[in-house]
Amino acid sequence: MSRQVLSGVAVPGLDASTVFDVTVEDGVFARVEATGPRRGGERELWPGYTETHAHVSLPANWDDTADDPRIIALQYLYHGVTHVVDMFGFPLVADAWREGAAASPWPYPEIVHCGYAVTALTDAAGRTGHGVEFPAPVYMIGVEADLDQALRANAARGGTFLKVMFTDGTEQPGSPVKFSRLSEEVLRFTARTAAERGIPAVIDCNTLQETRWAYACGFRLFAHTVRDRTLDAAGRAEFAGARFVSTLAGLRPMVMTGEEFLAEYGRESFALTQDPANLDFVRGIEKPYGIGFGCQETRTAALADMRRNALAALADDSLLVGTDSGNTGAYHGYSFLSELGLLRGDDPTLDHALRHRATFGGRRYFDELRGTASPAGPLSTGASATYNLHAPGAPLTALPLATVVRGVPVDRPALARAIAGLRATAPNGKATP
Repeated sequence: MSRQVLSGVAVPGLDASTVFDVTVEDGVFARVEATGPRRGGERELWPGYTETHAHVSLPANWDDTADDPRIIALQYLYHGVTHVVDMFGFPLVADAWREGAAASPWPYPEIVHCGYAVTALTDAAGRTGHGVEFPAPVYMIGVEADLDQALRANAARGGTFLKVMFTDGTEQPGSPVKFSRLSEEVLRFTARTAAERGIPAVIDCNTLQETRWAYACGFRLFAHTVRDRTLDAAGRAEFAGARFVSTLAGLRPMVMTGEEFLAEYGRESFALTQDPANLDFVRGIEKPYGIGFGCQETRTAALADMRRNALAALADDSLLVGTDSGNTGAYHGYSFLSELGLLRGDDPTLDHALRHRATFGGRRYFDELRGTASPAGPLSTGASATYNLHAPGAPLTALPLATVVRGVPVDRPALARAIAGLRATAPNGKATP
């Protein structure tokens, strides 16, 4: 029987004023007991982080290649992310993920996925639905039979929730339409069918109007925050019971300068977990891509609106922390800590709430999408011993002091060596050329 004891640790998610003794036996919490008042300087024990919006099969690297899924799993572990919500495309890499997990000396992060997303048909102007532009299949639906086929196929591939792409790609008032969009009829029967079958449905919207339409049709889980305006109190009240994922890190690379990229990728763990060729590439960026694509001002404004709306959602417990990693420049694991930093900004009073949403809130969402929601929390007696230990007062972008997954401590230097070893094998650690 394996046994570990943590004495005098703070567990702020349970009681911020108390210290606890925590015992782990055979991979589960056997004892979580308050033992006295907190005096300051204690290590903090939190659940592992949950990435609530990722795309494991999409190419995050600047050379348009996707990392080997075995590398991605270790990148998440290295940064203390123990649960991952994949928003579409995971079946492409499922076999490699399973094979890696079977061979790994460390338990992999748990993953929940939808299979492939559903989107709109091509419209009269020749625009396809959002998602078709990515190197991962999506289903284009126009009638209920199309949706039924997609749901059955995704279930056969292990998908447990539905991802709906519903945006025409506009980010700010007056910005151009990029994609076709599902009709109100299709949106309504999609929400209704998912509810009738007990399938959680997550929808991808950009604008306030799209979010209003989706909410009116029955959707309550949104893959992004509103990005075309900052919602006032009345606007936020329209979406009672809804939850929104932050995803600042996935949108920001379009507007960053080379110097900003180097600063962003300057934390030590980038060089240890990501393809170092990305650093060489961003050194050569002379101006943001947003300037070249004519969207620097609208994208910058969209990011500001998204952050303000995310912080309002944080205040009313409707925020989920996620990155949209898999988009170019948004890296698995590494960008999750960046997301926390982008949300916090210069306001230290947000630290506790953000950590709570990134752990307890994310885990509840993960379990909901997986269909295993339970009233017991992730730090309760009998729960799997999956947690991070954090240094007192450490910034949100800092690595945890320790990460434990189902009772197994993660050896970060060994993870870095394993990542380097995988990168050294053909085809250079990449899943797709």
